[in-house]
Amino acid sequence: MRLSIVLPCLNEIRHGYLDRILNNLISQLVTENNDQEIDKEIITVVSPSDDGTDSFLTEYADRSSEIKVVRSLATNRAQRLNDGIAVSTGEVILLHHPATLLPERIALQLVVDCWGAGNLWGAFRHGFDYSHWLLNFTSWYSDNVRVQQKGIVYLDHCPFIDRQILTAIGNVPDRDIFEDTVLSDRLCQFSKPALVQGKVITSARRFHQRGIYRHAMLNQWLKICYHLNINPQFLNRLYEQKTSINVKYAKDLEEKV
Repeated sequence: MRLSIVLPCLNEIRHGYLDRILNNLISQLVTENNDQEIDKEIITVVSPSDDGTDSFLTEYADRSSEIKVVRSLATNRAQRLNDGIAVSTGEVILLHHPATLLPERIALQLVVDCWGAGNLWGAFRHGFDYSHWLLNFTSWYSDNVRVQQKGIVYLDHCPFIDRQILTAIGNVPDRDIFEDTVLSDRLCQFSKPALVQGKVITSARRFHQRGIYRHAMLNQWLKICYHLNINPQFLNRLYEQKTSINVKYAKDLEEKV
């Protein structure tokens, strides 16, 4: 069995998480299960970046044979994920959020065990790297309501998916924002996601940069707009606020609703 991890990257150096993520992935352990050999591959997909992310990944891959770098002209995160899926060879694909750390050492074993139990897709429990009542509630709600009751898994839960059903739905929907929500809806046609006991830790940097309450309100407003079928390109530009987070737009790109 092979497990493929796909990590989409755009301007990641400035956030200070990329090195920690790669070290985390390399240190992950998987053991043989029912006499079946388990292997992992780590695929980083990088679009042209302004902060040296491209060079950093190349230098890191030169030091570690476990890291594969795919250079991509993708304009959004969904396209980067699909470029990584296209070159991956695993039976299970883990879509890795670029500002999230997997549980130390045991994460991939949890994925293998979950898949071995017959689950078609699943995710990790969620936490932030900063303690605040609203962030703690957000993670609790995400685990217990959004994932377990609604079947919606955001990318910062690092979902893992059986390749066959991922292929059946056409991989990750090509959207500038909420691609993980649409992906979840399509996967729920097959089954609800399993939620493993391990907890991922996501950077709260957006909340720090914009203010916890302000950013939380923006997130809720964007969800309302999503359900109203507002153009995802417009919504993502509202979310990114002139900063290339997941998408790098041309300067003359027109905003349309």
